[in-house]
Amino acid sequence: MRFLPIVSLAAIIAVIGMLDPPRSLAQSLQTDPAFEVTAIKPNLTCGGPGRGSGGVTSPGRMTLECAELRDLILTAYGIYANGGSPGFRMQVLGGTGWIDSDRYDIAAKAEGNPPVTLMYGPMLRALLEDRFKLKVHRETKQAPVYLLTTVKGGAKLKPAKEGSGSQVISREGTFDMYGATIASLSIQLGIRLDREVIDKTGITGMFDIHLEVSRADLAVRAVAGGEEVRPVATDSTGPSIFTALQQQLGLKLESAQGPVEFLAIDHIEKPSKN
Repeated sequence: MRFLPIVSLAAIIAVIGMLDPPRSLAQSLQTDPAFEVTAIKPNLTCGGPGRGSGGVTSPGRMTLECAELRDLILTAYGIYANGGSPGFRMQVLGGTGWIDSDRYDIAAKAEGNPPVTLMYGPMLRALLEDRFKLKVHRETKQAPVYLLTTVKGGAKLKPAKEGSGSQVISREGTFDMYGATIASLSIQLGIRLDREVIDKTGITGMFDIHLEVSRADLAVRAVAGGEEVRPVATDSTGPSIFTALQQQLGLKLESAQGPVEFLAIDHIEKPSKN
């Protein structure tokens, strides 16, 4: 599986909706918080492409092993970007060949105990821009998407119970969201499908959502550099996401063309010495 520099995909999903307001990619390093100490070393024993072994996050520290640069960029500028929809499916384009072959061990120490969203967002961006001289820009292109709409007869949604906290629980064959908007449901669907999902229902409010769906359709997908990577799930018992949405929630997915955001690498260098 392609490396994602985070403790688990479940931890990434848990932060949706808790990110800060948008900020420009052009902000200088002086305005972004930075790690106090960083050590970056090439790792020649990672076992080839796509074999990143993950990392460990502890208070004030970020430790990554066999990190792939496209995934670091995806994490810092997409998954933990400030505001907007977390870019789990955002493609990271461009760059020279070594960024897809080189792997790095990174140890970074911060002052105090900043939250994970800060370390893997602004602070990781500052690290990439400082040590790898990274420059990127965003592009929006028309690409295949799914539009989430209602079926004839309307949606079948259960209003959120008072006090429902925003959370996502994905188990074998079931998928639940509590205190969720349809926009946040669209994000979760996009993580699990082959393209982004755009909410066109016009439905507002918060809901408790329960879906019984094929386990194979619940696996999280991630895209970096145009390559889609998905954990293998062979159990296809139960309805597909498409069928479950229609039968259980009165919602449907329609194929269309729509605006999709990409990240393009303008400049990157091998890291400066520690």
